[in-house]
Amino acid sequence: MKRLLVYVSLLAAGLFATSCIDDFLTQYPYSTTSPETFYKTEADFKQALTGCYSVINSSRINGKTVTGGTYYYGLVYVFEGCSDEAVSNSASTGTLYDLLRGSYQTDNAEIHQFWIAFFAGISRCNTLIEQLDGENDLTPEQRTAYEAEARFLRGFFYLHLAQAFGGVPVYDTPAVGSTAARDNLERVYTQIIGDFKYAWDELEDAGIFKSSANRWTAAAYLGSVYNYLASCKRYGVGQELVGIQPLNGFGWVDEEAMSLAARDILQEVVEKSPYELLDKENYRKLYYEMSKEAQYKECLLMAEFAENTKHCVSSYYILSPVGDARTVGGSYQRFFPTMKLYRSYDSADVRRDCNITGAYNPNNRYGSDLSKIPSETVDGYKYYVPAESSGIASGTSTALWCTGKFRVSDPKERSSINTNQCAMNYPLMRMAEVRLQYAEALYFTGDEPGARKQFDPVRERVLADGASLEKLNEAYYRPDFVEELLEERGRELCYESKRKIDLIRFGKITETIEELPSEGGPNNVIVSIDLLKDNWRNYKIWLPVPQLEIDLNPNLEQNAVYAD
Repeated sequence: MKRLLVYVSLLAAGLFATSCIDDFLTQYPYSTTSPETFYKTEADFKQALTGCYSVINSSRINGKTVTGGTYYYGLVYVFEGCSDEAVSNSASTGTLYDLLRGSYQTDNAEIHQFWIAFFAGISRCNTLIEQLDGENDLTPEQRTAYEAEARFLRGFFYLHLAQAFGGVPVYDTPAVGSTAARDNLERVYTQIIGDFKYAWDELEDAGIFKSSANRWTAAAYLGSVYNYLASCKRYGVGQELVGIQPLNGFGWVDEEAMSLAARDILQEVVEKSPYELLDKENYRKLYYEMSKEAQYKECLLMAEFAENTKHCVSSYYILSPVGDARTVGGSYQRFFPTMKLYRSYDSADVRRDCNITGAYNPNNRYGSDLSKIPSETVDGYKYYVPAESSGIASGTSTALWCTGKFRVSDPKERSSINTNQCAMNYPLMRMAEVRLQYAEALYFTGDEPGARKQFDPVRERVLADGASLEKLNEAYYRPDFVEELLEERGRELCYESKRKIDLIRFGKITETIEELPSEGGPNNVIVSIDLLKDNWRNYKIWLPVPQLEIDLNPNLEQNAVYAD
């Protein structure tokens, strides 16, 4: 998003001084002004809204590091880890890798940064909303638009927190009270649904910024929340923990009503929104650094590159093919694909060789002569082409077993950013997911044939030349629709921070981890799979509340079992 991207703190005076969250958020938008004097013009409110959006992929908030807790990179570890898509290298150490292996600790730095950063976003949104009632130059229409976008973002932040921690304190004022207790999931999701509904009702087809949330973004998220709640209720998510901790129960959910609501609103997005699935010719541009105009056609929301601060996102660090960052735009290979993911693709599906690749220069094949590495030009930018993956399940080399979905342009051709930076956007909601969410809602409201038809446009654009959609559908067909849906979501949305939540909400995460084959990639990856199996327990569907926050606020209840 080409925004001002000035990192601003948006809290009113009166915050409690005893919480770690409060320490992050006690600055005003300008160091010498208060909210009462800052929020006057539309430019002021635009800057404030920019501050709300910036939390999605901030690396720092008010001088504090939060990279591990946002889509800068840490949240991908949170939501991709403990799944059957990506695993770590057992030789890699640190608390980030603990997130991949299911070794959740109450003092984990990244979990704490996640808690702090997203509550910072909530506080900024609440401050903006509150200031709309003051004296300012906005028209009534502008006030509604700013409130609707701020409320969408507040719902976005709360959704992430609720899916990760369960019940959390709900605030609708700028002050984040250090003595607030956790609210139950019914209260939290009432807030989330209310915010998304308001945004759906009040926003226009385009937001205040080119790529900010609009009414269709809100509708897509609202439909996904309905599906999430319905599936959690149907599959008894966390039911065995409710007796210990009632606040994380889904007993209040009417799953049939939720599925009907999901069906109706997702149908609106599929049939009436201006967003579309990119065609076969342009599909790969979804993941190329500089093909943003193509991405805007399919992506309803992205974690945006921040031009002023040179913020890049997770795909650069961990999800691009292996190679030197400064010379070929490669990654450090902190994730490895699983053999299960590789085998989930038919050979006629181009997504397999796009998402799982070899390195840019495997085993130093080209030496130091970069001119020998194959390259391609996409939308006027040069990209190096990685080697094909070996598809071999084990071995000692990482060179031919990479998460290769995202591609960074040639760093040497950049002028506005450094060679060790990138301008990648990370997709958060796109039309392919909307189609699959719609398929889910159709199935659970009794229309299985209609649900299966939603797979066709998602698969048709990824057919290899000469391949048949009918044969691909036959290869992917499962009598159990939910099994096929989850497999298709994995193939299409891998590395986009969806998989762990999918496995949780359908009650499949524990069995999936237990049955994950100990194969795929080099030997130390196999060891890491075994570590995940050893570490995982079903209570870990919820992250632990950071112990430092509990120490400062004894009214915060720890999640079940972590406190034992």
